[in-house]
Amino acid sequence: MRIKRFVAHTLKEATEQMRKDLGPDAVVLNSRNVPREGQLSFLAKDMFEITAALDDVTPPRRNPYARRAADLQEQASATRAAGEEDPVESLKKVARQFQERAASHSGEPERPHARESADLEQLKHELTGMRGTLSTVVEHLKYDRMPALPEHLRSLYIALVNQDVDGKLASDLVQSVYASGSGADRPAVPGSAERAVLDAMAGLVAPAPEVKTRRRKTHVSALVGPTGVGKTTTVAKLAAINKLLHNSSVGLISADTYRIGAIEQLRTFAAIADIPMEVVYRPAEMAAAIKKFRDRDIVFIDTVGRSQRSPKELAELGRFMDAAEPDDIHLVLSASTSMKAALDIVDRFRVVKPNRLLFSKLDEAVTLGSLLSVASRDRIPVSYVTTGQTVPDDIVRVDPARFAKLVYSGDIAHA
Repeated sequence: MRIKRFVAHTLKEATEQMRKDLGPDAVVLNSRNVPREGQLSFLAKDMFEITAALDDVTPPRRNPYARRAADLQEQASATRAAGEEDPVESLKKVARQFQERAASHSGEPERPHARESADLEQLKHELTGMRGTLSTVVEHLKYDRMPALPEHLRSLYIALVNQDVDGKLASDLVQSVYASGSGADRPAVPGSAERAVLDAMAGLVAPAPEVKTRRRKTHVSALVGPTGVGKTTTVAKLAAINKLLHNSSVGLISADTYRIGAIEQLRTFAAIADIPMEVVYRPAEMAAAIKKFRDRDIVFIDTVGRSQRSPKELAELGRFMDAAEPDDIHLVLSASTSMKAALDIVDRFRVVKPNRLLFSKLDEAVTLGSLLSVASRDRIPVSYVTTGQTVPDDIVRVDPARFAKLVYSGDIAHA
């Protein structure tokens, strides 16, 4: 085996020297910065040194794409050692370039030679293996970026990230606990750090105040949101709870005249629950419908689902809300919605002026961490969460402490 060192102004130049001298099969053993010597060394840039080796035994013929992948991996390792580029970005580049090579190769016409077919099979096998390896390494580096913390706090950070709590938010939560000393320096006390993190999570959630229906003015609550989030079912639950449990007089208004069967669905419930209902087709009809219920304690308005990507539809929904002048506008978000999409919905539905968040379909979500980011970003009060289809069950008011436990555990049985 031949071992040789190469020194150059840049890592790339050193690598090219290595390839030129030792050939394409050379392997990088180590790379480092070499400071200049001399009286004026502080004015000069550091040099780069690569230690490489070449096996004297001629290797068997290898797939050219596998060789390229190995080259890229070596470059990524050398770059990381020299501190030039983020390791995760290096690995991503390796994956992208390797997949581009594989894609261009797969687009070529089939070759009749058995040797080329074997090369293609080998390429597929190596691509599968590399994907798994890169995923494992990137996952490790994601957690490895956490600042130095006691092991029990690092475990709490990982637990939060595994529940899809945003990485930065999870880091801030754990760091705040560490800085305050609440459970951070007492790992021997069972659950102390976990309780401190849960308290910090609860502090990010603003609970919506309970509606006091016994007053002169009728309280009007409207539910808005994208399609398919369960607004009509939730309206039925809220109406039933207020009538059966709180003994309030209730009225229903449906403005969901686009979805087939929506009005009939709510009308059937209203007939069973003996609750009066009005249907509104245009914003100009809203005031008259609400006036009919001026003797009621509370009125719930069901609206048509709107895409956050349609400004025209949102503007129309806004006109309905302006005409209704509701006391509460609950923006209903499905717990299965990703954090990025949910935050986008909140931003685009601002034209409707929601002052409450309501999280639905927790029973259909795999993890609930995204809800914490949505609830904490703008501090819009959270009113209810729903955990199933049963009316009037499967809905509870949000308590910050219980909500934090729910997000942390992902167990809706404790909702």
